[in-house]
Amino acid sequence: MSPLPSPSPGVFLSYRRQDTGPYARLLKTRLAERFPGTPVFMDLDSIEPGTDFAEEIEIALRSSGVLIALIGARWLTATDDQGRRRLDDPGDYVRFEIQTALEQHTRVIPVTVDGTVMPRQKQLPAGLRKLARLSALDMNYARLEYDEGRLMAVVGRALGAATSSHVGLADS
Repeated sequence: MSPLPSPSPGVFLSYRRQDTGPYARLLKTRLAERFPGTPVFMDLDSIEPGTDFAEEIEIALRSSGVLIALIGARWLTATDDQGRRRLDDPGDYVRFEIQTALEQHTRVIPVTVDGTVMPRQKQLPAGLRKLARLSALDMNYARLEYDEGRLMAVVGRALGAATSSHVGLADS
């Protein structure tokens, strides 16, 4: 009896709803069309009511080969209801998602939206500073199809590499 095939690594969308929610929704649809059979995690669609949000995120991150970090104009400066910057809170889900992916050596693709400038290391909490060193793609409304095509090509290559390393681990 042959072993069951390994599931393909997924794509995890990390975003702030108030900042880049529409871009995340569009990318989820386009990723599902471009990579059928590849799980695409988006919190609103992927987490069932009554389940532990943090646990579901951890499970999804463990099975993802790529995390796309959508960084909009308010990503860095978003505040909670007390006026504190959300990224400074270790319990902030966006921080948790990206930091966990970086720690797991998951491919993180920063995507700056509509001209947002990539954050500098000194603007980020310690666990996210590597994000500032990663090469980012820009996604702009005026050239959405072109930018989306570039992102899909990078995701395709990253998923191919993740699948290769995943298969290699299964074979050893």
